[in-house]
Amino acid sequence: MSCGGIMSLQLTYPASKRSEIFEQMHEATNWYTIEQDGWHLPATKEEHDWCGNWSTVGCLNVKAHKNTEAHGKGFVKTFQRSCYRADCETCYKKWIARESNKATKRIETYSKNTQKHPKHIIISPPHWQHYTTKQQLAKQCYSILKELGCIGGTLIFHPFRYHKDTKQWYYSPHFHVIGFGWLDHVAESYYKNGWIVKNKGYRESTFATFYYQLSHAGIKKRNHTLTWFGDLSYSKLKVEKEDSERNICPYCNGKLRQVESYGVFYCKPPDVELELLVDLEGWRYVENKPIERTLMTKEECYEKSLNRLLYVANSGVVTS
Repeated sequence: MSCGGIMSLQLTYPASKRSEIFEQMHEATNWYTIEQDGWHLPATKEEHDWCGNWSTVGCLNVKAHKNTEAHGKGFVKTFQRSCYRADCETCYKKWIARESNKATKRIETYSKNTQKHPKHIIISPPHWQHYTTKQQLAKQCYSILKELGCIGGTLIFHPFRYHKDTKQWYYSPHFHVIGFGWLDHVAESYYKNGWIVKNKGYRESTFATFYYQLSHAGIKKRNHTLTWFGDLSYSKLKVEKEDSERNICPYCNGKLRQVESYGVFYCKPPDVELELLVDLEGWRYVENKPIERTLMTKEECYEKSLNRLLYVANSGVVTS
């Protein structure tokens, strides 16, 4: 039997000299140690023991594949397991890619609906407000953007900047905005509130912009790195959610289950993302063993509860 099949299309991320430099900064600076009020950079925590492991799922329901391209075949798909945590040293790039895809779809949906083009804006508070909380800074940021004519977009918080001379990160909070609208009276706004606003204009790739900005965005537990406002807020713009493609068979819409190759026909797929059409012979579902539970009688439950009450009543003295 051959493992030959159909290879899935791979998502290739845009490469640039800036991203290469960023990878070097990740290893050669204070990336892992810098922190301010709980905010830190991505990929600074340990992985789970299963992060990055390869797994295989599939649909062996050949009858349901009748009259399709998979007629008489089973469908098998490989993928790399991920926790999708921004903190994870192994999975942070998958978090960046997933968030960038979702954000790009939201931006492109609004752009298509309105025929407007998104622009990249950087907005920084004055130094005397640097130690204000992120929530307070964001609130003022929204207000200033509205005054300048930004009608909506997304806000990405960056607590740190990189110093090219010292090759170190330092605390300097600011926001990156991918949004819509004209920016008027920027100079007047600066003299009024001290915030610096830079209009970086239109970007060649919305996805690439999100990917790069999220790669060194601020991360903090129970806080959102990326938030939406104005016309692109969740209450004003509804975007259709994409169904998870991982768990659905493309030929019969059945739920994919974990499978394995076995026996004399054993042929382990390589550790790359693949979609394969396979012969049933030599493939089987991996059945999860149920958790064995010890059942107690009513009398045993009563005795256990009574012993617990006696334990507490005697301040931890175990009674016979």
